[in-house]
Amino acid sequence: MSDFTSTKIRTVVSAIAMIVFGQAAAAQDSQLYDDAANPDAGYLRVIAVRDASAIIAGENFSDLGEGVSPYVTIEEPGTVDVSAAGVVGTADIAKGSWNSWLVTADGKGVLVTDPLGHSPAQADLTFYNISDKPAVDLYVPAAKRVALEGVGEGSGDWVALKAPLSLDFEARTGDETLAAVSSVALARREGTTLVFSGTNGNYELVALKASQVN
Repeated sequence: MSDFTSTKIRTVVSAIAMIVFGQAAAAQDSQLYDDAANPDAGYLRVIAVRDASAIIAGENFSDLGEGVSPYVTIEEPGTVDVSAAGVVGTADIAKGSWNSWLVTADGKGVLVTDPLGHSPAQADLTFYNISDKPAVDLYVPAAKRVALEGVGEGSGDWVALKAPLSLDFEARTGDETLAAVSSVALARREGTTLVFSGTNGNYELVALKASQVN
């Protein structure tokens, strides 16, 4: 099992970073996690290929669109059934945890725990690699630097960014850009998910706002 608990949490909060990104700090706050009222519940979503279907603890999603389901509330944490894109498995959900079940390019289901910061002044950005690439960097062209380095196949990483701001992102190996996404809006108290997927040279990077059902 892969999770983020062994990953060093990085936070980009300095005034220098804001100047580099060239953003104004006047946008309205978002309230992604305000509905998570039950501290005894757990939360689980699926990240798979575009247009896959999924079932999470009996909750059916006939079309995941760009490949990410909303978080489903697990009122009684424990082992729950989950399936997507023809892959069937289980997920062990802990009380109060936020989790993603990844369907990798080689057809495996991997559970990761998302250590979302829920900061009132920052945006949570999570990046997942479900491609056939063994490791991918998340690069920020405006800052000319890597935000998240060496994210392995079937795993993810997380960073908290000072918000509000809007950024372009690239998925890279070394200096080679494999896929990119433009003008990703990041807001306070909001989660944004970037998913890198594909095989055999055909790759895609998509950005989605994290959401919740139940």
